[in-house]
Amino acid sequence: MGEYCDADDDWDPAWASLEEQVLEVVNQVRAEGADCGSKGSFGAAGPLTMHPLLRCAARLHSKDMVVRNFFNHVNPDGEDPWDRIAKTGYGGYQTAGENIAGGSGTAAGVMDQWMNSDGHCANIMNPAFNQIGVGYYPGGMYGHMWTQVFTKK
Repeated sequence: MGEYCDADDDWDPAWASLEEQVLEVVNQVRAEGADCGSKGSFGAAGPLTMHPLLRCAARLHSKDMVVRNFFNHVNPDGEDPWDRIAKTGYGGYQTAGENIAGGSGTAAGVMDQWMNSDGHCANIMNPAFNQIGVGYYPGGMYGHMWTQVFTKK
């Protein structure tokens, strides 16, 4: 997957399982539709597929937030989600978005956080998105860090 993604080659299987659980819940919610408050109501949307390069971007951002003790879409080097996506070698997408969260150690818990935030909910429900990467890393200022990266390809 390229040198940038070598850092996630030995990802803990328990963390990978949590990431897969988030994907499962995302697709359940998308199948049902959701009210995202100020961002509007969304009807049912198609399932997202986990892309390994997007997963790499999500994982490494979650890890970076823990290691360098920050919580933001832009890291201390000024890199934003689009910079991180580019570093993985993933290209040809039309649009992208990112959700981050901290605090919950479960897929259900972090999904509750995201679905109760209008902007995060809208990213999850956006019918234009068809690929996702989910990254979990334990530790940091909130005990657990999560990143979702969404794209339309």
